[in-house]
Amino acid sequence: MWKAAWKSLMGHKLRLVLSTLSVVLGIAFMSGTLTYTAMLSDSFDAISQGTLTDISVSVKSGDTALGSVTADLNAGASTVMAGELEAIRGVTGVESASGIITGSNTAYLLDTDGRIAGASTTSMAMNYHTEPAMGHKTGLQVDEGRPPTADDEVAVDPATLADSGHAIGDEVTVLTSDGSRQPMTVVGTVSYAHGATAGASYLFFDEAAASRLLLGGADGYTTIGVTVDDGADVNAVNDAINEVLPDALEATTGETTADQISDIVHQAMSFVTVFLAVFAAIALVVAGFIIINTFSILVAQRSRELALYRALGASRGQVRNSVVLEAVVTGLFGGVVGIALGAVLAWGISRVVAALGMNLGSSVPMPSPANVIGSLAVAVLVTVAAAWGPARRASKVPPVAAMSGEFSTGAEHLGRRTIVGAVLTVLGAAGVVAGAVGDFDHHLWVFGAGAFAVLIGVALFNPVIGRPLIWLLGRVWRLLFREPGKLAELNSIRQPRRTAATASALMIGLTLVTMLSIMSSSASASIHKSVQEDLRGDFIVQPVNRSPLPDGMADRIAALDGVEDVHVERQVIAMTTSQQPLFIEAFAAKDFDRIVSETMVSGEMNDEPNTAIVLSDLAEANGLSIGDTITTLDPSAPLPIVLTITGIFDVADGVSGASIVTNLTTVEQFTGGDADAFMTVDAADGVSAGALRTQIESVTNDDPLAVVQSMDDYAAERTAMIDQVITMVYALLALAIVIAVLGIVNTLALSIIERTREIGLLRAVGMKRQQIRTMITLESVTIALLGAVLGAMMGVGFGVGLQHVLIDQGLTVLAISWPRIGAFLVAAVVVGVVAALWPSHKAARLNMLRAIASE
Repeated sequence: MWKAAWKSLMGHKLRLVLSTLSVVLGIAFMSGTLTYTAMLSDSFDAISQGTLTDISVSVKSGDTALGSVTADLNAGASTVMAGELEAIRGVTGVESASGIITGSNTAYLLDTDGRIAGASTTSMAMNYHTEPAMGHKTGLQVDEGRPPTADDEVAVDPATLADSGHAIGDEVTVLTSDGSRQPMTVVGTVSYAHGATAGASYLFFDEAAASRLLLGGADGYTTIGVTVDDGADVNAVNDAINEVLPDALEATTGETTADQISDIVHQAMSFVTVFLAVFAAIALVVAGFIIINTFSILVAQRSRELALYRALGASRGQVRNSVVLEAVVTGLFGGVVGIALGAVLAWGISRVVAALGMNLGSSVPMPSPANVIGSLAVAVLVTVAAAWGPARRASKVPPVAAMSGEFSTGAEHLGRRTIVGAVLTVLGAAGVVAGAVGDFDHHLWVFGAGAFAVLIGVALFNPVIGRPLIWLLGRVWRLLFREPGKLAELNSIRQPRRTAATASALMIGLTLVTMLSIMSSSASASIHKSVQEDLRGDFIVQPVNRSPLPDGMADRIAALDGVEDVHVERQVIAMTTSQQPLFIEAFAAKDFDRIVSETMVSGEMNDEPNTAIVLSDLAEANGLSIGDTITTLDPSAPLPIVLTITGIFDVADGVSGASIVTNLTTVEQFTGGDADAFMTVDAADGVSAGALRTQIESVTNDDPLAVVQSMDDYAAERTAMIDQVITMVYALLALAIVIAVLGIVNTLALSIIERTREIGLLRAVGMKRQQIRTMITLESVTIALLGAVLGAMMGVGFGVGLQHVLIDQGLTVLAISWPRIGAFLVAAVVVGVVAALWPSHKAARLNMLRAIASE
């Protein structure tokens, strides 16, 4: 029996290919996702290991002891003095040690047009040093030219230099994050040996220039990089270094730091993996519907063959297992091809990402053994699970009825299926409504579970609820296409389970696409509403890359004739006494409720030193009231800063910001608290928006770090980020749509094989080839529209419900783009026509006499 099943499989290779296409795509996505995220983790591991030295010495995080540490508030960097560097070099086991300067200031290379060069506005600036990476591997390397050796020289990474339009030897301008400009000469290109930039630009100076530009001229280094002797115990040397260091400093092995970075990266990658795995699962669920259909058709086509096996003595189990064997082979074949295609997909994504500026080094994405085994297992399990129902039906074929041609899988008993589908749909709809309008813990999970139940329920219920739509389309087809339209309707109804399963694959994809469309429209509308209602002013001036705005810019803008007032905000990061990060905003007391929408619940804000107001949520959570104090820590300051609460405030729903607001006098005690982070500008009466923008840009044009935006610009920038995410999700869901389209092609192609004799007889009684093509095309469009209409209806319902669920997260406006949903339905018609091209051509080209003679 196994041999007969294998010969049958090998004798229908086209059928095997059609059966595996959906598996191939689903597994390609799954394997490609796992391969790419594993490559990302490996690349970031290589970056950290290629950047870190054997041992690093720096200031203890959050330490307030002075020791030999100096705090420079302008640069915001705690430094290790030269004396400690010499002490470290004298420790037994230390081969070499170098001072490394980074600082909180950074620097940018301006291109030939005066804009920031590079793939992004992220820039890393430091002094050039020759300390090897951990394990005596090459750290920094000179690619071309030479390293900087003078105060007016700079080296950059090759990608940034190419983007800037400059060349080695050119006189360039380096812009620091505090707004100062430095004329320098490019003397070479330098990069880390691992070759990755992770999308950032790199600038390298000599030690004197790095200290001046990045530390504000403060003495010392940010970090000491240490290389140990060959054969020395790194941990022992690390302990020995700690013994000679003051309490404020700490030595840490590169391996420890690399492990910490790796844990952070892997946590982030786990989210990405799960996020992408959800879409892989969607693709595999869609593939499951196609496989069910495929094997149902195959069983129907082979009913006589299987009945003959039964008549010759094969048991039901042997017949069932022969079909299962085909499923196993299909799963294995599809899994192997899918894994190979997934590796190609991962490689392609990595090249595209690198071309966009996110260079992650030379790592080649290769599926791991666990990935291969897991993908093959999933491929086989999904295929066998989907084929199990058809296999059981095959084992129940009555031999005599099947061999006489009187048995047909079209006489399906849908009673149990309909009841289960109806119950799931009703219960799922109740869960969706409860999750959308309920106010209880885990209501989002209830909503999600309900939506999933509705999807499965409608897929099972589809043969029944789809009949009215097929009947309606049948009326249209009969009116427009006459006999081919009538036959298309009858063929769609003749196999309700087959039609429903094929349509359900497309239905799932369109449901999610429609829901995302509503989420996208609602997010955009909510952001525009929030900006209009919660942000004050006519224009916003803010820096790129969270750098501070240049000194004096606010005063220069305020002096413009068309400006009524300028409201400045500063932002700092402090810590609580329990070492938790604390985001603090600051502005003048008169500007309360003039930058963002804020309401004073009690008390007031003033400009007295060491006073602050706190958000009502923070006050309630910590039992704070007016007159109480909050102790804050600045990692770079020697003493804690105690703030007295003078008021409690609240913000509008969906507005995020600091939980502590203080005044400009107080914030200057914190690192970076003397730099403006954000400002809004009010226009004077009678001044047009265009005229005011021109005036403001006359001040900011000389500073590439400052960006002028209207409120509409600001809203568009925020929606653009959401649109990018939505576009990516659309692209991921496109795979499910492609699998669904292939499912339509597969179903039509296999059904044509099943209906070969019928098509031959139709041709014999006068039906033309074009009419055959029309009939098959209308069947395809019927399936596509059935899936699209049901998907659009559920997508709208889920989208409306999910918007209600996410109101507290800022999705306050429900917006439905009906033209976009209409476009989806039109696209479904196009999909139906395209999917029918090959099957309809194949059906029309059948030889009439051979078709009639076929069995």
